[in-house]
Amino acid sequence: MNHDFFLKFLVAIKAGRRYLLCGLLLTACSSSYGVLDLNDALDLALSDDPGVDEILQDAEGLRSDAVAQSQLSDPVFLLGALNFPVDTFDFDQEPMTQLLVGAKQMFPQGSTLSLTEEKLLKKADSIHARAQARYLRVTREVRRIWLEILYWIRARDILNQDIQLFDQLLDVTQSMYSVGKVQQKDVLRAELELSRLQEKLIRANRTEQKNRATLARWIGVEARQAEWPLDIPDLRLGALAQTVYSNGTMPPEFGNVASALLNHPVLTSVRKQVDAADLDLQLSKEKYKPAWGVEVGYGFRDGQNPNGSNRSDFFSAKVTVSMPFFTRHRQDKSVESSIYRKQARIYAVDEQVLEMTGMVEQLLERLLQTDEQLALFDDELLSRSKLQVEAARNAYQSDAAGFDEVMRAYLREQKDRLDYQRLLIERQQLISDLQFYFPEAVPDLTERTGDRSQ
Repeated sequence: MNHDFFLKFLVAIKAGRRYLLCGLLLTACSSSYGVLDLNDALDLALSDDPGVDEILQDAEGLRSDAVAQSQLSDPVFLLGALNFPVDTFDFDQEPMTQLLVGAKQMFPQGSTLSLTEEKLLKKADSIHARAQARYLRVTREVRRIWLEILYWIRARDILNQDIQLFDQLLDVTQSMYSVGKVQQKDVLRAELELSRLQEKLIRANRTEQKNRATLARWIGVEARQAEWPLDIPDLRLGALAQTVYSNGTMPPEFGNVASALLNHPVLTSVRKQVDAADLDLQLSKEKYKPAWGVEVGYGFRDGQNPNGSNRSDFFSAKVTVSMPFFTRHRQDKSVESSIYRKQARIYAVDEQVLEMTGMVEQLLERLLQTDEQLALFDDELLSRSKLQVEAARNAYQSDAAGFDEVMRAYLREQKDRLDYQRLLIERQQLISDLQFYFPEAVPDLTERTGDRSQ
């Protein structure tokens, strides 16, 4: 604990403000766990996210499956005895008795094997892109919660400062009441507003702890125990988003932005599903082709021919062909089904593009409005509300204004400061959302697939 904390601690004891004291104790206890900045929180959340690892393992499983399903089916080996006489069971009694050894191998239709491998690899690529999208979503969510916690910490500091100011204002009002300059209702109003500030502080602490508990789902106990830096991080827009934002509005050629979004992992995943559906269509067309099978056998014989020569062994070979004669209700319908599924995936890409471009447009518009509000606060609102407070306080102390006017000025100025902090945080959250849609770099994640559970 530092010297400033002890001063605040003594002030809280002197004022008898139990809620302020609890908040200060909470801050002091958490300080022993160090400061958790935004990058630290992201590292903790992303380094061992089981959701990303789960999706990556599914992708690796499909890649292995692609290799397995692109191989020829296992050959069938034959071993048997043919034409054995049942009266004597002598192997050399009859000329047709033989011991047969053979093998049979089937070959699938057309390019079924290579197409199957390619389709599964496309599905694996789609799942891998989904893992990258999950990575970006976790990044966005952790940033949002971390920034939300920062807002409530900064809001709590404002409320703590105002509690001290209102405490001083209460002392002034009580002094003026003791000499008959104000009425008792002014003292009661000052006490009421001070109690309301303490209630606001309780709610701010509760909301902060609620968000810390939410963040703990991603980073663990550090979210509950660490301190937050007071400075707001400076998040930046990506190059494309910055270009659109600098124009001040969404340009007519928004299709260029939509084209850029096609490289986003969310759309990459859906486009890979279209590729897989196209390969599935090609596979269904391969079913019109015949499937081939080859079978060879060697028959061992014993005994002699009537002329005294040894009986010769037999070799046999045959080819089997599966011909798709009845195609109307099988192959034709299979192709038709594949066409429908491919078209559905194409529509899914279009729908996703529309959704993402619409969200980007909304975010950019909100960012423009937020910057306009911040400029208004910086140029006018904060300074004027502060001057209004000073004017109302001076007028009240010189009996030129009522206590209600002082209270209204203080509360308006407090609301302006809280709204200003909210806008500062909201701006960073909007930029974080835009960074999700236009990331500077898409994570590779291949290094996370090395460890496999046995």
